[in-house]
Formats: sequence, C-alpha cells, structure tokens
Amino acid sequence: MMHKAAPSSTSILWLMLGLTLAASPHFLYQPIWVSLVFLIAISWRCMNIWFDWYLPSNQHYLVRIFQLFIAIASISAITFTYGSTIGRDAGVAFLVMMLGLKVTEIRTHRDYYVTVFLGYFVVITNFFFTQSIPMVLMMFLVVIMMTACLITVNDPKHIINKKSVAKLSGQMILQSIPIMLILFVLFPRIAGPLWGLPQDSHSSTTGIDDKMTLGKISQLIQSDEVAFRVEFEGELPPPAKRYWRGPVLWVTDGTTWTEMSRDIQMSITPDINFSGAEYNYKLTLEPHNDHWLFALDLPNQLPKKVKAHFSSDGQLRSNDAVKQRVQYQLSSQTDFQFNNDEDPFINVALDLPELAHPKTKQLAQQWRSEEPNNQAYIQRVMNHFNQQGFYYTLSPPLLQGDTVDNFLFDSRRGFCEHYAASFTVLMRAAGIPARVVTGYQGGEINPVNDFLVVRQRDAHAWTEVWLEDEGWLRVDPTAAVSSDRIELGMGEIMPAGMRSPFFIAKSQQLITLWQKINNNWDAVNNAWNLWVLAYGPELQKDFLSRLGMKNPDWQKMAMWLAISMSI
Repeated sequence: MMHKAAPSSTSILWLMLGLTLAASPHFLYQPIWVSLVFLIAISWRCMNIWFDWYLPSNQHYLVRIFQLFIAIASISAITFTYGSTIGRDAGVAFLVMMLGLKVTEIRTHRDYYVTVFLGYFVVITNFFFTQSIPMVLMMFLVVIMMTACLITVNDPKHIINKKSVAKLSGQMILQSIPIMLILFVLFPRIAGPLWGLPQDSHSSTTGIDDKMTLGKISQLIQSDEVAFRVEFEGELPPPAKRYWRGPVLWVTDGTTWTEMSRDIQMSITPDINFSGAEYNYKLTLEPHNDHWLFALDLPNQLPKKVKAHFSSDGQLRSNDAVKQRVQYQLSSQTDFQFNNDEDPFINVALDLPELAHPKTKQLAQQWRSEEPNNQAYIQRVMNHFNQQGFYYTLSPPLLQGDTVDNFLFDSRRGFCEHYAASFTVLMRAAGIPARVVTGYQGGEINPVNDFLVVRQRDAHAWTEVWLEDEGWLRVDPTAAVSSDRIELGMGEIMPAGMRSPFFIAKSQQLITLWQKINNNWDAVNNAWNLWVLAYGPELQKDFLSRLGMKNPDWQKMAMWLAISMSI
C-alpha cells in the first residue's frame, strides 16, 4: 500500500532541489531556452505544492494538453537546433527538459523512484562536459542529496530525523567508495574520450590555428587556460629558448597566412643536424581537436607512446586529432641546422601577392640596395623595429586596407603576429626566403610541483629565414620591440590587473597570496589530470604491473575485479 501512496510534498521539494543542482551545470552549456523549460516545469510543481495549481492529469485534460504541447515544442526545438536528438549536446538537452516535465507527473512512489534514477543519470551527464575537481565535489553532494530523498520517501512516518537522514545518506555513499575504487582501478579501460561522437569529443580549443589573420592571437592573449604542462628531467632551457613549435605558415593572400598542403608537408623528410644541450621532458597536452603536438623547438625524436610524424617544415603532428588529454615523452635540442644545404620549398617562401604591400616592398628594395649582405639586411630591419617608435601592445588598433603597410607606416602598434607577418614580408620582398611559425613562447614554473605551465596567453608567432649554408634560422622581431616578452614571459609583462582580480590589484601581498593559491590549485589539478583523468589503458597496465600483476590483460583484470568485489 505504501508504494501506491503519493510522496510527501517535503520529499518532492527536496528532490526538486537535488535535480536543480544536478542540472544547473548544463545551464552553462545549453541554449537558454533549455534551462527555461526545466526551470518553468520545476516552478510549476512548486506552485502546485504551495498554491494548489493544477497538474497534468486525466481530470485536467487541458493542462495535460498544455504539457504535451511543451514536450512537442521542446523536441522540435532540439531537432531544429542540433539537427537531431542524438549526440551529447542534443541528448543532454532532451534529458534535462524531459526531466523537468517528469517532475510535474509525480503521483506515486514509482514516479518518484523513476525521477530519482533519472536524476542520477543527469549527474553522470555532467562529466560529458568536464571532469574537473569542483564538478566531482558538487556531484558528490548531489548524489548524497538524491540518496537522502530515497531514504526519506521510504520513511513516511518520519522515524529518522532530517540530520540522521543526511548522515545515513553520507555513510552509504562513503561505504560505496571502496567498490568505486576497485572498479576504477581494475575495470578494463578503453582508449578514447569519455563521449565518443567526433563532433562532441573535444572539450577545449587551442589558442593556435592553422592560419593567422592580424589581430586573432592578440584577442586570445589574456586567456588563462592551460595549453600544456611540461615536466623536465634535470635542467630547464633558459626562458629565451622556450619556443614551442606549432603550425608553420607559408602562404599569404596579403592578409591571412596559412599552411601548405598537408600532403606536401608529409612528402619530404627535413634534414636536421642537432648540437648542444639535450632537454628531456614529459609534456601533457590539453585537447584541441587538431593534430599538433607542441614540442620544444626542435625535438630530435618521435614520442614513443603516441602515433606521430614530422612534417617537412619541422612540425610534430599526431596521426589522429587530439580529442582528449595526451601525454608524451620527448627529447629536444635548441641548437640545430635545418635544411642548411637546400630546401625544396624556397620558391614558396619567397612568394608574395603581386598587388599587396606596395609601400613595404618599396621600402624593402631600398634597404636591400643599401644592405646586399643578408645578415646586415636582417639587422637593418630589426633596428628599424627597435628604434623607430614601434610598440608592443596587448590591444593593437584595428588595421584597415593593406594591413602590413598600415602597421609599418601608420599604427606601429601591434602584437607578435603583426611583427612576424610584417618582418616576413620585408624578408621576402628583399629576396630572402622566410616563413611564419606559430606556437607558444615561455611558460611559468609552478614552484609547488616544478612543472612548467604554458597557457593560451603564451601564444606567439615568430619568423624563420633561410640562409645558404645555415638553413632555417629563427628570427623573432618581437624581441626587438619588447625583449621582456621573450626573456621574462607573458605572465611577467602583463599588468597586475590582468593577472589577478581587480579588487586586489593594488596590494602586492594579496597578489602574492593569490598567486600561491593558483599555484597550489594548478598542482592539484595536474595531479588529478595525470592520475585520474589520464588513467587509460597504458597507465592502467603500468599501475597494475607495479602492484604485482604480470602482463595484465582484460581476463586477469576481470578475474581480480570479481574477487575484489566479492570480498
């Protein structure tokens, strides 16, 4: 008889609070109308409890029709927005809205149980978007609350007081943690992201692109998102040599720079002779849904546990798009000769649009006639940037018309991409092969765990020129304008107000405290990423081998899983 009775209003209110907390993170990822449908349905049930509003039922068929209309409109809106109801985003939106409408139908204990179990499933869906520590803690509290709802609804006479209900729920969840840990450690892992549909699987995007249009990187310069973390074995390279190579841009239409064809990049192996100190490190790259594997310029080998290859212009590229966090071991040497005898793409590195940059071309020809020596000409251009009123700024003015001419002769205010692009044009116009290289420069050492943290604000662009018998040489024109950007890093030259909340920007002690908190939090996040989120097939086999399991495979793991669960 108890299961045919209606749950108490108090139980329903607590359930709705738990469901709202479980669904609230999705409000950040879903269209606003999805959140509104859910909140309207929850509010509808609250008004029924407090003011006796009608709910959908056979006695109130007009209300039932209204609910059905909302459901049909919601499904149509999802289909129109996402193209279907299948997929991570569409599926979660569908679940959240239908869960809200289900709350208006709770009549019996069975309805209550179904709604609670749907709530548990909504908890899981939050991890399709982020598996961060705050999300885990929040969902842990939600699960305790939902479990407390189950306890309450099975205690209609209120024998257990509210404090005891919460305590009992917490104890039950804590008692389940050993089983959770056993499942986490021993359940066979599969490679790939948590949610496998290609269009949904990447959780963030990099600050680097395979093309560069003046103004784009500077728009991302203030982003504090982590691009990758690096753990060095032994000595670190000096700050001025911390160039992390990414896409190499060869082709320009006068405004935008792009890569060469991927097929051409893979057709020829570069001739690279390394010298000098060797740096060994482990790099943990955040997902960016493309093929770049950033490396200290220049790696002398391929990573062992990642399927990758070198392109003809020195890029390290993954065979598969990086859709989940990936870790790889590398060795790099910052002193090298790159195609010093010849390069098959010299003509590409000299090409400029015929009608573009007329004033810049004229200036280059004038300087070239005065400086026929390549090194002297390069130094002439660097001196021009250094001595003629050019400024490095995080907020460059909008460039109209011919962007290179406008920058060199009018605004003279720009970020790394402005200097790299204009310098490359000045080189090509003088007959010196040149290309733009994008990636990151610098990074900050976290003193808590000694990891080098490279953030999106460290995105950078520089130039490489090809000289006979010397090969491709890095020339960073930004260094001529702002040497601190290269020597100290972006974090040090940013105004205090950009590196910390505005309300503490005037207190050095509070800024220092803020930085310490950030460093400790970043170290905790890094450990979480390495040991929890990165616990894939390779790490699982390595960990189980350390525990004494010889050659772990899915059969041995299944056997030990069954034994451990039984115990």
